[in-house]
Amino acid sequence: MKNKNNFQLEHLMVILIDMFTEIRDLLKNRSSTPQASNETDYRDAADTKQELKVSDSTLFRWRKEGLIDYKIKKGKIYYDILSVLGKK
Repeated sequence: MKNKNNFQLEHLMVILIDMFTEIRDLLKNRSSTPQASNETDYRDAADTKQELKVSDSTLFRWRKEGLIDYKIKKGKIYYDILSVLGKK
C-alpha cells in the first residue's frame, strides 16, 4: 500500500513540474515577442499630451466627440496611443 501511494505522489509531482515548466516557457516567450500591430498601447493623459503636443482641452474634446479610444481605470483615463496617432 505504501508503494502505491508513493508512486501516485511521485507521478503527481512529475505532472506539476511539467506544468510549471510549460507555464514558465510560455511566459518567457510572451514577454520576448514584440507586440502585434493590432494590439493597443494605452498611455495616460500626460504621456499622450506630450507625445501629440496637444492640450487637456483637446484630449477632452477628442474623447467627447469619440475621435479617440480610451478607457478609465480606477478613475484615471488612459488613451489608446495607436488610435490617437492614426487620427492626428
